Amino acid sequence: MTPSMQPTLPIRLIVQGKNPREYFDPDEMAELEEGIRAVGVLEPIVVRPIPGTELFEIIAGERRWRAAKNVFGDDYDMPVVIKDASDETAEAMSVIENYHRAAMSPAEEARAAQRQLMRQRGDKEETARLMGWSPEVLERRLALMACTPAVLKALTTRSIQLGHAELLSGIPPEKQGSVLAGVLAQKVPVAVLKSQLGRYARRLSDAIFDTAQCSRCAHNSARQAGLFTESLGEGYCQHPSHFEELTLQAVQARADALRDEYPVIRIVNVSDGFTPLPLTAEGDLGVGAPQYTSCQGCQSFGCTVSAMPGSYGEVSRSLCFDAACNSQKVALWRKAQRDAQAAVTEAAGKGATKPTAKGTGKAGQKAKARHKAAAASAPANQTPQRVVAHRLTEWRKWLAKALMAQPQRSQRVLIALVLAGRGADLREAQFRNAFERIAGQTAPAAFGVRGGLQRADAAPEAQLDRLLQAATASAAFGVNTSDLELLLNYAEVDEGRYFQWDKEFLDLFTMSELESLAAEVGLKKAMGAGFKAARASKKQEFITALLKVPGFSYQGTVPAVMRYPRQPILADGLEGEVDEGEGSEVTDRTFDRQPEPAMA
Repeated sequence: MTPSMQPTLPIRLIVQGKNPREYFDPDEMAELEEGIRAVGVLEPIVVRPIPGTELFEIIAGERRWRAAKNVFGDDYDMPVVIKDASDETAEAMSVIENYHRAAMSPAEEARAAQRQLMRQRGDKEETARLMGWSPEVLERRLALMACTPAVLKALTTRSIQLGHAELLSGIPPEKQGSVLAGVLAQKVPVAVLKSQLGRYARRLSDAIFDTAQCSRCAHNSARQAGLFTESLGEGYCQHPSHFEELTLQAVQARADALRDEYPVIRIVNVSDGFTPLPLTAEGDLGVGAPQYTSCQGCQSFGCTVSAMPGSYGEVSRSLCFDAACNSQKVALWRKAQRDAQAAVTEAAGKGATKPTAKGTGKAGQKAKARHKAAAASAPANQTPQRVVAHRLTEWRKWLAKALMAQPQRSQRVLIALVLAGRGADLREAQFRNAFERIAGQTAPAAFGVRGGLQRADAAPEAQLDRLLQAATASAAFGVNTSDLELLLNYAEVDEGRYFQWDKEFLDLFTMSELESLAAEVGLKKAMGAGFKAARASKKQEFITALLKVPGFSYQGTVPAVMRYPRQPILADGLEGEVDEGEGSEVTDRTFDRQPEPAMA
């Protein structure tokens, strides 16, 4: 084709099209203008007609059009190739032309690729074909869209290199702006940026959460490693805050899984400054085997779960969270050991110089010395509050039943309450329930004293004594804890008569507390080798095993945690009841144990 046959159009009839190129480098444009001024435009640009007008839209060649317009003006006859192309074909042609000229920014190519992909309804194979790219090139450009607009603009204007953008694409969008600002201000090289980002990334191999969810995450460095020249390599999470969030969720899940195991589960963070206090039976800080078993049932016994880098999720078990109590127990055990050793030494000296009767020889004296030392450091612990609350509820029920079974003591308790000005301790709700059962009245009556009189007057005369007992027994639900303990002693309540081993009771305890409880009452010994297997099972299975131990005497066996403290009852130190009348001494046998209505 000769130059005379080359179609041309006046520049005034040519307008800009949807060029994916957004940035025109000033130096490159100046160089292009010098060439055009010297020899004109040698290579035609590609245009397409705009329907309904005499204008043509540029598909490819906007740089030459701009340069010619600046050099020759709007009347210059621009060499053109006229194509009848759709929007998607026009943009694809524009990208191809720019791509092969190697002057278009990767950011501009990325935006164009994203638009074309949307037109093709997500079909990457067709998108790559239309743009004249390989699938790998398309994936690399689409991956750049993880960059924020500010990063893409910096890449387009050549303010940063492609390597910068590739590295920045892996970090959270909310962080890209601040990192970009530092790169621009300090002119940070790609290698230095890579090193800096690597220090903040988290190794996925250190994760305690399920990393399957990370396989498709944009912040997984494996994504960039498979596409870009610059990346942190595989195996890194480049979103530290999300990594920490998932880690803390996993730590919390581990802590929650231990709720049935220990009374105290503490999550330890770096800022806590926490120093664990290991609890052991032996060693310099040991408390002795008996006390250690007891400590397992203490409200301050537990474990920690680490939320600190380098030890995420690690569980430290058998810890004491009451340093003052622990130090006392350690001191008592040390003293007991010293006393035992001193007693053994003393017994050994006596045994060498003085004959002894059978059973009181050297070995027997040593055993007695050790027993005496152990008794001086009797195991003790702090009862968990949930067990204390349950115990108080049960004590009130037991006292109410005991008062219903002891008419004369019930009368004296009523007198004592009135004399002490504690009539308000009587509880209307509990008495009303008992009244309806004893008197057989369920019909409502008028309110106030009038209503009360109506109901009382209608009560069977034969049940008046029982109703007075019920009124007194209702005070069991109103008195304070110290008075409750006093009345339990006065009524000489036998815990073994009322206490029941059942699932409701054992559910109150954690696994460590159940182990301590089982050791205390002899369940552990009765189970023998089966205890270890039961202890290794889940809590409900462990409870079931504890309640089905062949040969164990459940009835009458009461754990210490459910026993009330014994104390003197009367001010003058007398034990038991006062005289019923002149010349008459009252004892337990005096009271008639009658059937008990359900007060509790």
